[in-house]
Amino acid sequence: MAETLRDPYQLGNYYDMMPIPAIPEHCISLDAGPLRLVVESRQLTDELAHAAMSAAIEAEADRREELGLDDYGATLHVYGTGDGLEHLRFDCFENEPHYHYVRNADGGNLICRIDQHAEGDPIDWTLDRLRKRLPEMLEFAGVPELAADARAHNAAIDAVIDEVAELLGKARVQAIADRDR
Repeated sequence: MAETLRDPYQLGNYYDMMPIPAIPEHCISLDAGPLRLVVESRQLTDELAHAAMSAAIEAEADRREELGLDDYGATLHVYGTGDGLEHLRFDCFENEPHYHYVRNADGGNLICRIDQHAEGDPIDWTLDRLRKRLPEMLEFAGVPELAADARAHNAAIDAVIDEVAELLGKARVQAIADRDR
């Protein structure tokens, strides 16, 4: 019997749960027009994932199995200032860099891997997305009004990108230091 393969051209993996929340004490926020850009030094582990799961999910059989999460690095969260919700996340991790389209209306998120071999440094890739593709990514995340606001306030967003770059670099160094403890 032949195995059914997943679509090799699918964009990413969709999960009907929201991403693991940011840890506020590891975050620095910057206002950028209609957006709040939040940089976090992050450790992604099974322990963190299990702590973030709701009681209902935890109650399901076999949900506490090892997920194999063990990565670290800088993260950029993109929130709308009007709704206070996260719509995009860029996990510029050392081993498996990826980004999220957070679909708040659906209660889920699409996680897409960044091919660091083809794309290079995930922080540089993320900064390039902020400069060149942010409105399009917000549209795909299901917030076309926020995308239009981002287009209209592009100068305010561009004005903080250099500071975001510096903070992401510091967050990476912090994540590595925390990892070595």
